[in-house]
Amino acid sequence: MLVYSLPTSTMLRLKWVSLGVALLLLVQWSTPNVDAAEDNMFEEDVVQQRRQSCDPQRLYSCRDYLEQRRDQPSQRCCEELERMSPRCRCPAIQQTVDQSLSSMDSDSQEDVPLNQRRSRSRRRREGRGREEEEEEEVMDRAADLPNTCNVRQPPRHCDIQRHSRYSMTGSSM
Repeated sequence: MLVYSLPTSTMLRLKWVSLGVALLLLVQWSTPNVDAAEDNMFEEDVVQQRRQSCDPQRLYSCRDYLEQRRDQPSQRCCEELERMSPRCRCPAIQQTVDQSLSSMDSDSQEDVPLNQRRSRSRRRREGRGREEEEEEEVMDRAADLPNTCNVRQPPRHCDIQRHSRYSMTGSSM
């Protein structure tokens, strides 16, 4: 019985080729591939970073609605509110309200003669003035802004406070 055997050099070449193919397959399978799922994860990270931004300037487009120059918030206002992190939403709205009210205060006092300011002050002491009603409307609109914009994630209502126009700093009583 005659058994045919390959020459040793051919066997050696075959072993090296097999080893090379095995190494190529190993490298191919161990190399991470960036596929659509991982690409989406990166995009989600970017979106998450954007959501974490608590910058109240992002809500600047909401001021026309808050200050009653519009009946409904703009689409941009609602989009920015929706993108904002839920933990940042109410503090950013509060800061926007504070900016709006302070600009309303300065606008209302700028071109008003002293005697008219005094009569306004007297009317305020006698009852609720128009300015306080406007401020209250701004705060009500701000508190309900997430709900008005149909924001999906809570909070959909914010507890908005009117900060005092007069602050006492460095006083010891």
